[in-house]
Amino acid sequence: MAKQPYNGNELKLNGYYYYLHNGFVFHTYFFYKNGVCLYGNSFDQDDMFDGMNQVFLSDNFLHNLQKYNYGVFQIINDSIVFEKWAIGEGPKPVTRYSGTILNDTTFIINQHKSPHSGEVYQSNNEVFHFHAFSPKPDSTNRYIQ
Repeated sequence: MAKQPYNGNELKLNGYYYYLHNGFVFHTYFFYKNGVCLYGNSFDQDDMFDGMNQVFLSDNFLHNLQKYNYGVFQIINDSIVFEKWAIGEGPKPVTRYSGTILNDTTFIINQHKSPHSGEVYQSNNEVFHFHAFSPKPDSTNRYIQ
């Protein structure tokens, strides 16, 4: 996918989105107006938001970001699609995720495309919720121009 600016209001961008499963934050993503998305990580902490916020504010977090943390996203009507660099590259360098936007603070990822086989798989309807956060990490990186 090509990077495209996002000027819509389908999703809030002044924070991050997280997928919580059995008390474990499985994925976190930041989305930016310039069309970049940033994978924040997974967390297993008692004090979830305070702990995650401290990690995101740390110099160590920014210093350790890798190619696979970055991607691009697009929103068309009530659909969201994003691609991010895959760990281990494989024959195709990105994993594609797609789903449905429920409201400006919630979306569901219901399928992903494997970077290794190219096959599309149905996901477990991963529900992502918004959490306000400032200041967000800078979206500037050397991997997506």
